Amino acid sequence: METNYRKLLDQMMTPYDEMLQSLIGNHADFSKVDYLEKHSEKYGKSDANYTNRLKVLLAMYNREDRYAPHYEPIVRRLLVNEIIDRETNSFQGIGDALYYAVFLLQKYEREQDQILFQQAKEANFDTYAGFDPELILEKYLFSKDAANIEDCINIASELGEDVYLSLFIDLWIKDQTDWNKENLQTLVYHERWRNHAEGEIEALKKLTEIEKTEGNHHNYCSTASSLAEKFIEAGRLNEAWGTMETIIPLITKEEEWFLYGLGRNIITASIHIIFHFGAESRQAASLWQTIKEILQPAANHMGTDQYQLAVSVSKFMGDTKLEQRLRNEHSTQRSPFGRPSKQRFKGISSIVFGYSSNHSAARSSSSSTLYIPSLHFTASSPPI
Repeated sequence: METNYRKLLDQMMTPYDEMLQSLIGNHADFSKVDYLEKHSEKYGKSDANYTNRLKVLLAMYNREDRYAPHYEPIVRRLLVNEIIDRETNSFQGIGDALYYAVFLLQKYEREQDQILFQQAKEANFDTYAGFDPELILEKYLFSKDAANIEDCINIASELGEDVYLSLFIDLWIKDQTDWNKENLQTLVYHERWRNHAEGEIEALKKLTEIEKTEGNHHNYCSTASSLAEKFIEAGRLNEAWGTMETIIPLITKEEEWFLYGLGRNIITASIHIIFHFGAESRQAASLWQTIKEILQPAANHMGTDQYQLAVSVSKFMGDTKLEQRLRNEHSTQRSPFGRPSKQRFKGISSIVFGYSSNHSAARSSSSSTLYIPSLHFTASSPPI
């Protein structure tokens, strides 16, 4: 199997090296790796070229000549653009590309780059709290020579390489000689990553049987709840209801079960089943009997989507008093959920590079267009 996955890995990464080579020389084209702002109604602002930038950095990191002089201005430019993404990305986050860019640029030991490393640290709340340019351990970076099959699965998922991801997972499955809790839990995530709902359901069913046999009721409820959610997503509501029938008698024995994440997920699954079968069904009657008395205290711990479901199911089941109590409590007591406020740091455009007084990275104040001119830092470096 090793030969197979290493051949696949080489095939997957060959275009990355070609992209890297296109950045060297007089006719270098950075349009596929420079920051390119995009907007999504669901995710907000992000960088359309983030994945390409990470691919180039992976190609550079895995070359024997990765610290050659002609790569220095390239990796510096990639880092500048990555910082812009970190500063402006609605999700904030750190991102793997930042680790590779900082690690590679550090090896050139330019004092003037310290301001870039500090800017990377201060790019957003997440980088400020969780990223340290001086503590990047190479053992956590992706090396083609040292990669195992699970490393390949992880990197293919990160890069959005769906075809290779599925091929790597198939090879991993073939390598499993005995199914147990550990590799079934791994399989659940692998199947989820490649959007293979049936595979994820089958893995969860096997895992649920193991949890049931072991007799840990909380673990069983947790896994069975995930299975019920997948049944609902797949439109298999009868099977979701059958699974919930086994969960409810066990989870309700736990004190204040409805205040925690697992309990709220079970409530959400119950509501979807109620909607499917109808207010007059026996399924709805049974589940409503379980959740109606705890909806109000549970709602205080719910996010917006779950809270709206709680209000909707109260109306659906004809309990207008409960519906009104939930609405009143929402307007007077509930505080919004969300991430900590983003710390405001100095923008990348404020950096003054010591290498050349004529070149800087800047964003137009009147549009989202990014302007990064050619950066020449050493006389020996090929032009970009």
